[in-house]
Amino acid sequence: MSQLESIHISSRPTIADTIQLRNIQLQLPTAPDPWHRPGKPQPCSASVRLSYASSVSAADADDVSQTIDYGKLFRRIVKELESVDQAKLGTCIIATDGTPLQDRLLGQTVEDTRLAAATIAMCSLQSLEETAGASSPAVRGDYGEFEVRLQLPKAILRANRGLLYSSNFALGTMQSKVADVTERRLVLLRETFEIRGVQCYCILGINPWERVEKQAVDISLSFEGHGLQEWSSTVVDTYQELVRHVAERVESSSFQSVEALATFIARIVTVEFGNNEVTVLVEKPSALSFVDGSGLEITRSRNFFQ
Repeated sequence: MSQLESIHISSRPTIADTIQLRNIQLQLPTAPDPWHRPGKPQPCSASVRLSYASSVSAADADDVSQTIDYGKLFRRIVKELESVDQAKLGTCIIATDGTPLQDRLLGQTVEDTRLAAATIAMCSLQSLEETAGASSPAVRGDYGEFEVRLQLPKAILRANRGLLYSSNFALGTMQSKVADVTERRLVLLRETFEIRGVQCYCILGINPWERVEKQAVDISLSFEGHGLQEWSSTVVDTYQELVRHVAERVESSSFQSVEALATFIARIVTVEFGNNEVTVLVEKPSALSFVDGSGLEITRSRNFFQ
C-alpha cells in the first residue's frame, strides 16, 4: 500500500436490496484433497449474497431488465471458476490495510478456498457494474456488499460435516499518492473458517458408567477475523494436520469435565499450531437420553495459555 493514500468503503444506503444464489453445486479443487491427491475435484456447495443500492424502478415498472440478472450471474460464476484468472484476482482483491490477495495465497493456489470465494465475489461485482453501466441504470454502481459461503463436506477425513468458509467483501475505492487517480477494489473485510463434526471417542464424565466405556464426542472448531491477515493463512496451511492431531490426542486422553477437554483442544490449536484464537464446541451426543447433544463452547487465544 506504499503508493496508496487511503481506502474508502461506501456506507450502506437507505434502500439496499439483496439478491442471492443458494447452494450452487460445484465440483472443483477448491481445497486440498483429504487424500493428498493434487488437483482432485471435490464437492463444493457455494452461496452468494449481493447487496446493492436499489432505485426500486424494477418494482415500480415490474420490469426484470431494471435489476441484476441472477441467472446471468450464475452462468458467469460457473464459467469463471472453470479457469480462474489468478493474476487479476490477486491484485483486485485486498485487505483493509491494502494487502493484496496474492500475498496470502497458498503455493497450490487453485486449491486455496479463498481463491474460489474471491472469484465468486468478483463475478458478483462484475454483474453489479454491468447493471449500473446500462444506458438507463436501475442500480447505483458506487455501493456493493458481497457475502460468499463455501461448504466442502468431504474436505477433511475426520470431520463428518466438513469445512465451511465464509467471507464478506465490500466495494472500495483507493486514492493514489502519486496522482489524482481513484481505483476500485474489492475489500475482504471478514473471514470465517468452521471445521464441523470431528467425531472422537474418549473417556469423559464423572459418573461411574462414564468411566467404563469410551463415548462419542463431537468437536467443532471455528476461526474468525479480519480478511487477508496472517491468521487465515495459518488456518489454510494447517487445518488438515490439525484435525488429525486433535482427534488422535483426544482419543488417547481421559477427562472428567467437558471444560477440561475443550481447554485441552484449544491449547493444541493455538499453542502447538500457531493459531491466534479458536472457538471450540464440544458436544456429548449420548450423555442425555432425550437430548440430541449437550456440550460447551469456549473461545481461547494463544495469549491465554502464555
